[in-house]
Order: sequence, then structure tokens, then C-alpha cells
Amino acid sequence: MELHLVPDTNLFFEFKALDQLPWAELGHDPIVLLLTKPVLDEIDKHKKAGGRTRDRALDIFGRFRAMLESEASDSEIQPADPRVVLRRMTTVRPDPNIEEHLDYDRPDERLIGIVSTLSKRAQGCEVKLFTDDGGPAGMAQDLGVPFKMIPQAWRRPPGETTEAKQIRDLKKVVEVYQNQEPKVAIRCETAGGDGAVTVVGKTAIPLTETELEALVETLRLKHPLREDFTPPDATTSTDTWGVTKTVTYSAPAADDVANYRDRLYPKWLDDCRAALRRVHVGRDEQAPPVTLQWAMSNGGSRPAERVRVEFAAEGHLEFLRPRPARDDDDDEDEDVAEPNAVLPEPLRRLPAPPKPPEFGETVARSQPARSTPSTAISASGVSLASLRGMNHALGNFAVPKSAVERLAMGRAFAHPMSEEMRRMQDAITGFSRHDALMRSMLNPTVSSMVDRVPMPVAMPIRDLSLTRFLPPRPPDPEEFHYASWPAGTPVQTGALTCQLWRHQADEEVFEFDVVFAKEGDARGVIECTVHADNITVPPQKKVIVERKVEAVSMLDVARAIVEACG
Repeated sequence: MELHLVPDTNLFFEFKALDQLPWAELGHDPIVLLLTKPVLDEIDKHKKAGGRTRDRALDIFGRFRAMLESEASDSEIQPADPRVVLRRMTTVRPDPNIEEHLDYDRPDERLIGIVSTLSKRAQGCEVKLFTDDGGPAGMAQDLGVPFKMIPQAWRRPPGETTEAKQIRDLKKVVEVYQNQEPKVAIRCETAGGDGAVTVVGKTAIPLTETELEALVETLRLKHPLREDFTPPDATTSTDTWGVTKTVTYSAPAADDVANYRDRLYPKWLDDCRAALRRVHVGRDEQAPPVTLQWAMSNGGSRPAERVRVEFAAEGHLEFLRPRPARDDDDDEDEDVAEPNAVLPEPLRRLPAPPKPPEFGETVARSQPARSTPSTAISASGVSLASLRGMNHALGNFAVPKSAVERLAMGRAFAHPMSEEMRRMQDAITGFSRHDALMRSMLNPTVSSMVDRVPMPVAMPIRDLSLTRFLPPRPPDPEEFHYASWPAGTPVQTGALTCQLWRHQADEEVFEFDVVFAKEGDARGVIECTVHADNITVPPQKKVIVERKVEAVSMLDVARAIVEACG
């Protein structure tokens, strides 16, 4: 159903432009705005006003004039969803039936009478007064005339006051001066798009007593206590030579069984329980260190003078600048550094379960009966007489008679000296003799004097450097220098200074480590501010740094250790 709205004057001057209003919120399509004579007269008066009221009046009157020139009855405001048109309705007279209740000399009350007339004539459409004023809406309700209040969200922003206009003009003046100043841009390379740096550590939590006892019970079932020590039956076996071996078993000693049952096995369970109770020790994962890297540039049209870059920490944070590098760092004794703390070794395996006492074994062997061979062989191997008979074949080689001679002969054959080794040995022997001969030719007096002359000690080259005698070089005015910021000490404020920071030069990069001032979860802010004599508003940049510590259960780790226990 079509919705015909008869707007009063405030729709055109106090709300957004007609083509910017959310007409779909009214839930009708199409929507027709009826432009009546009382409203048109008010718009015509505002054409001589000033400011944005005059602009609105000229816009509406321009639409009305275009309809007159083209002899069109409608002017389209919105083509679809929903379709909205502005329609001339200047000839409608107020309803005479309610004239006694209204003063038709007043534009608002005359408008109510026009809506009453249109509502009675309406066919296939719904006609309503469209107003934001409570007075006309209340009178229309009392007289039974349909109306609809204009949504407050449709209002346009309030007009600019004289004070606001002065502030805007002053901002323009300040902007002109700022454009003549250095333009410092600050960027933290370490921070993400949200301006925060977050690191995560992990804390291993101990096993609960319930978890601990369940794991010990798993060990008990996996490696149960042996209680039956009944000896097994005897076994008999025969090897390939016909030797028969019979093994008989006997029960272990009662003391060994009691020691295994009453001391070793319970102690093993207690040791495993104590080890599992410390399975979390050494398994904490420290959060990675945080190093903030700040990149700054002067992109203005002139250098910055007497610059001071300040860093400040808030919350549970401190920061630490690195120590300056020195030329003789390589000569420093590395042992001067403080030793690192020895971290506890995490549990890798459990103690092996105790072995039950073994059964006693008695072995009996029986030899098979054999026939006497035609040629007897010595139990110790080949007879020495046969070896002596081989002297001729071996070049009359003398057979060693004693065990010492046989050992020496074996080593000679096992490690023969090569010809190259013999030549090297001869050369060494010759040099040794030559050295002794040369020493014997020296005059003993001269030799003793030479021995008493001390060798000169080489002086390090750096001790002869001329820089020790030159005055210190004055600081470069275009370099940044630390000010009131000790190296290697955690601080909450620190600064760098520079006398002259050139514009359009390369970025300056500053870097330092962040130290958390408390254990566990910690959070804070690092703020960077750049001051200069010729910068009106110091630029700032803030970075949030936080550490989160997650609790990690050690149950899965303990189960794996129990499963691997052999």
C-alpha cells in the first residue's frame, strides 16, 4: 500500500537531505511526500535567510520550480527500495468539519486540516501527517487525524557554533605553522598491527596425588612382584659332538627372596613415586625475550633542533639498553662474565625394576664313547716335533722353545716394520747425533752467557697507539647519544639526544630489551616521545607489551615415561 506523508517544514530544514534518509525503515513502497501550500509558503520565506537553512530552502524550491516548468506533478527523490517522490498538492483546502477546533491562520493547524481532508478522500493509500513537533501531533491525535513522528535518528548534525568555527579557524593557523616544522614519524618494528607485543611462556604443573598413584599402579601391573620361586624342571640337551648336558635348578636363597620382596621391590616403587612427583621440574618453557626496535624518520622540510627521544615504561615493565661495543672486547677474558644458572635436568626415565633372585643351576656333562684313532693327536694341538721338521721348509727357522720366545715371534709377524719406517728411524737417529756434535763444539762460556740473556717481551701494539696521547674527539652534533640511561641496568625511563636531526635523511633505529618486573602474567606500556625546540606538538607512540604464562599438564609426559620403563 502506498504511504502518503504530509510533512511539515522541519523535515526539510532540521533533518538530513531527502535523498539521504533511510526511507526503507518506514516499511512502505512507494512513499509520496505531499508538498502543501502552508509548507511551500514557509520554504519561500527561508530563501532569504542565511547559512544552510537558505541552501535547503533553495533546493526544495528548485525541485518545485522544475515541476512547474516541466508541468510534472512528481519529482523523484529515490528510484527504488522504496521509490520516493515529491508531489505538488497546493490546492487542497483544510477540513471544514474540524475548523472549530483549529485555528487555520496558523500554518501547523491548517496543515492538520489539510491532512484530514486528504485522509477522507484517500483510496488505496494511507495518508498521515509527518511531523517532529509534539504540539501538532497531539492535536492531530485528539481530532483523530492520522500522523507519524519523524525518527530522531534522521536528524542532521547540529550546526556549527561561533565558538566551534573559531576553533576550526585556529586549527588551520596551527596547521600552517606545523607544516613548517620537522615531521617526525615513529614506528615500532616489533609490534604488530594492533600495537602490541605478546609472548607466551609455559609452566609445568605437578601431578596430583590421584594421577601419581594411578601411574604407580600402572608400574605395579606392568612389572609385578614375583612371588613364585618354585624351581623349574631339569632340562637336558645334546650338542653336535654328542655331549649331553643336564641342567637342574634349585630355589634361590630365602634371604635373597626376602630382600627382593621386602626391600628392593618396595624401594623401587617409592623411587618411581618420588621421581614422578618431580616430573614437572625442569620442564617450564620460558617466554622468548622481547626486543623492541624503533624506527624514526624526519620527513619534514627542515631539520629538528636539540632533539630528545624519551622512552618511558608503565606497568610491570622495565627496559635495558645494550652495553656499548669496545675495540678491545676480543681481548677480554670470557671468564669474567657471570656463570649462567644451572637448570635442573628434567626426568627422562624411571629406575629399572629390580630383578628377582635367580635360580641356582647345576650342570652335568657326559662324553660319548669313542674308538681309538690310528694316529694320536696331542690334546694341546700339533706336536712340537712336527714343527721342528718344518725348519727346512721355513729356511731353517729356529722354533722358539719357550713361551716368551713364541710371544716375541708372534708380535714380530703381527707388526712387521715397513721399509719407510726404518728409513725414518735412521734419519731421526742421525739428527740426534748431529745435534749432540754441534752442542759439543760450543764454547761453554758463550753457551752459559746465552742462556742467561733474557728474551725481550713483546709489547702489545695498542699500547704504542698515538690515540692515547690525543685529546678526545668532540661528539658529532648529528649523532644520537644516550642521556641519563645507564647501560646494562633495567630502568623505567631513558633518553637519547641529538643537536641536529637532518630532514629527509635515513631512518634512525633504536633497540633495547624489555624486562618484566614480576613473575607470571605481566603487562605494561612502553611510550616513546620525541621533543625538539622547533616541534610544537611532540609526536608519541605507545606499544603494549605483555607476557602470558600457560599452565601445562604433565600427565601425558609421565604416561610416556611409565610406558618406556623397562
